[in-house]
Amino acid sequence: MSDRHVMHPGTVRRARGVTLVEVLVVVAIIGLLVGLLLPAVQAAREAARRTQCGNHLRQLGVAIHRYESNTQGLPAASTDPVVDGVWNWTDTPTALHHGWATLLLPYLEQSALHSLVDRTKSVFDPANRSAARTVIPVYRCPSFPGTPFAMDPLYLSLGSPYALRNYVAMGATTAGRLYWEPSFKTPETQDGSIYPQSRTRFRTISDGLSHTVLLSETREQNAAAWIDGSTSSITSRRIDASNSPTYTGPENALNYVPYYRYGGGQSIDMDYGPSSAHVGVVGQLLADGSVQFLADSTDLTVYDGLVTRAGGE
Repeated sequence: MSDRHVMHPGTVRRARGVTLVEVLVVVAIIGLLVGLLLPAVQAAREAARRTQCGNHLRQLGVAIHRYESNTQGLPAASTDPVVDGVWNWTDTPTALHHGWATLLLPYLEQSALHSLVDRTKSVFDPANRSAARTVIPVYRCPSFPGTPFAMDPLYLSLGSPYALRNYVAMGATTAGRLYWEPSFKTPETQDGSIYPQSRTRFRTISDGLSHTVLLSETREQNAAAWIDGSTSSITSRRIDASNSPTYTGPENALNYVPYYRYGGGQSIDMDYGPSSAHVGVVGQLLADGSVQFLADSTDLTVYDGLVTRAGGE
């Protein structure tokens, strides 16, 4: 019998080492697998964040329904007309600008925070800054990429941070109705549901609760302090301050940039109106308490029709 495969005494078998090429191949395969899996992981995380954002909107919907039942009206966007705000604040302001985000606090298990708000004084008054700096989780979208506080220099100049909200009322279709045009300063001509000094009842939303938007997401970083009612309602179309009397451009405001540019002076420019960090869609709270994510490409007339409460569309 041949002894070719017989290990003779004293013979040492040497283990075969791993070559550099093999190591590099393994590393490349691992990198490829990570590259393939990472987008799927990120997509799953974003899907979870979008679901959580939708749940926040639903909680706000429940709070709004409870508020309407108890007070016989939806919360107003602001206690005062939007003729001034932080851009026109003085030590003795006449406008208080308490809005829907403050009014809903007791219905969101935030009664302690609500007790810190002095509604006899302006939201910009030092007496209200302890409340104003408080970050409220249900008012935040988990996908929002910015900071928790308003970054406009006018807020920063007050010496205390103002916490953001990532949800905003859809008060009207055009800025002329919501902000500036004197002939539009009556409830009959402001065509949304939650706007400055509104007292809308569910029964007056004749377009149907399931066809009317109350709140939208927003990714605005500068002009979205939750306590500030002067910026808590916006429009379905982007704002064009030079286009009287509507003061509105022809574009759908969903993720449109820039939403509003004042063009100088004491004012807050807004990069975003109804908008979100969810790719291609923006969460909307309907008056029946349901949530829909509308595509950025939603037809302008369709979005206008969803924002109006009694347009008969």
